[in-house]
Amino acid sequence: MRCPHCLKTLEKIKERKDYYIYKCKNDDRSFYQTNLRRMNKSERKRFKQKPHAFKVRYLYREFLFDFRPLAPSSPKKPKVDLSRLSVSSHILGLILTYHVNYGMSSRKTAGVMKDVHGVSISHQTIINYANSVALIVKPFIDHFPYELSGSFCGDETYIRVKGRWHYLFFMLDAVKKIVLSYRVSPNRDTLSAIRAMDDVLKKLPSIPEALSLVVDGNPIYLLAQHFFAQHGIHFDVRQVIGLTNEDPVSEEFRPLKQIIERFHRTFKGNYRPTHGFGAEEGSVSFVTLFVAYFHFLRPHGALENRVPVVLPELDSLPHMPARWGKLIAMAQDFLKQQAV
Repeated sequence: MRCPHCLKTLEKIKERKDYYIYKCKNDDRSFYQTNLRRMNKSERKRFKQKPHAFKVRYLYREFLFDFRPLAPSSPKKPKVDLSRLSVSSHILGLILTYHVNYGMSSRKTAGVMKDVHGVSISHQTIINYANSVALIVKPFIDHFPYELSGSFCGDETYIRVKGRWHYLFFMLDAVKKIVLSYRVSPNRDTLSAIRAMDDVLKKLPSIPEALSLVVDGNPIYLLAQHFFAQHGIHFDVRQVIGLTNEDPVSEEFRPLKQIIERFHRTFKGNYRPTHGFGAEEGSVSFVTLFVAYFHFLRPHGALENRVPVVLPELDSLPHMPARWGKLIAMAQDFLKQQAV
């Protein structure tokens, strides 16, 4: 592996879990000398005292995982047949309304179905129904032709899976209130950030020249940016640091960071009654159903009490259980069309 500026062999200086770092140590090359000349007097003095605080040499990161950015994908039909569920569309819509819209746990949902509607159903059956519906609606969510604004922000939050904290990576269109990525991961690492950013890029018809993503100060997002740059995909990462505006970037982009933090609070309001999940499948299903609800069924004050993604087929329906039923039917029709 050679330096592109001087063709000298790069020296490996660090080994990390996800990547190796190589450095060019050629003092005579113009890349190094130019960076030195750009320093002012105070920076030169500080450089002599703490040279490690400055990045004046060429660095290259060799990522160790196999991931193809923007790899084409088509929706896969899940091995789930909702017609085999021993429940009507209306009852299924009621269950999802209580469990997803109102954030009731599976046990409380089962209790309400029995006490209010006279329907005996176990909490495990409710979990099974939620898992099945999530598999059906996920391709519809992920491949829907959204109209996006270009103001994107991302952040991670915590959920509990099998007694352990997992990380939920959200990427959001801050203006249209559309969730572009919602990945659950046991690790808060570079690959998770790359996958979340890849979800955003795949939803764009083309990558604009001025594309930027607003995130927090976690270095995994800058590493993800480096990874995409190595594959010829360029965009800016704006990092909002801390709770106060100590730098111009934080001051300019904090409003977007606050939008996704409010979104996290909305999600946590629905998630908290579940007390975590006993399996990873359950966590992914709950997040998927929440995103479906957030996109197509939940009115937003910032959008003049409209849903982020308006589906005319849902407007004339009398109540939420009917809308859930129609949304599921539309997701099933989408899968059938893709299979042709």
